Amino acid sequence: MPPQRKAQAVAIMFSGLTLANVLGVPFGTALGQAMGWRFPFFVVVGIGLLAAAALAAFVPGHLPGSSNRLTRELGSLREPRVLLPMAISTLCSVALFSVFTYIAPMLEQVSGLTPHEVTIALVLFGIGITVGNLVGGRLADWRLVPTVLGAFAAVAIILVVFTFTIHGHWAAMATLTIWGLANFALASPLQVWVVEAAAHAPNLAATLNQGAFNLGNATGAWMGGAAITAGVGYAELPWLGVIVAIVAIGVTLVARRGAPTLQTACPAE
Repeated sequence: MPPQRKAQAVAIMFSGLTLANVLGVPFGTALGQAMGWRFPFFVVVGIGLLAAAALAAFVPGHLPGSSNRLTRELGSLREPRVLLPMAISTLCSVALFSVFTYIAPMLEQVSGLTPHEVTIALVLFGIGITVGNLVGGRLADWRLVPTVLGAFAAVAIILVVFTFTIHGHWAAMATLTIWGLANFALASPLQVWVVEAAAHAPNLAATLNQGAFNLGNATGAWMGGAAITAGVGYAELPWLGVIVAIVAIGVTLVARRGAPTLQTACPAE
């Protein structure tokens, strides 16, 4: 893959995750409604076993690793130019999952959707994140940091709009789709940013950045639950995502000042 298409290559890798959301999330929701909430977990176990067998069968066993010592790689990860984009990755997931974790009751209790319509809404969201992932990769190869700033700004605006559109059936579903597109436009740019910043430990940085995303998943779900417990209604929950997205914009501006060369890390063709 040419260097000027790094983000697009990462986006193709992430497309497995986004397609899994298109197919897996609504399928799991429908399966849980039909067979009980435990049954999807058994299905996931089966899929995991199949995936492990596929890895053992098809992934080469002697791939070249990094020539750097582990201590040197860990040392490079302590630098702010690496830690800041990782923190932005965490905030990206927090902004999403502080709201999306509770999207089913939000759509049912506020938007008035039926369980079947919620499944359709999740499919639309999955389509949105799939398109957004590919668009984000292409834009990041053009201008990386501006893509991150623009996507976070779009997320904040869309979530503000969502506080109004959530009261309507089709308006809520349309907003959900656009929200998914904007949020997942951040995935590949942030991954490339971290890898480019950690020039001496790209493999370790790429792995840890996935951990940063997952930390945001858990933190966002906890924050959303804490807000609901404190009395925040489902219709007001998107404001929590707005606040996190604005914080992420501020951190991105700080990180950009600290690492201006990343603006051209992925030059255009």
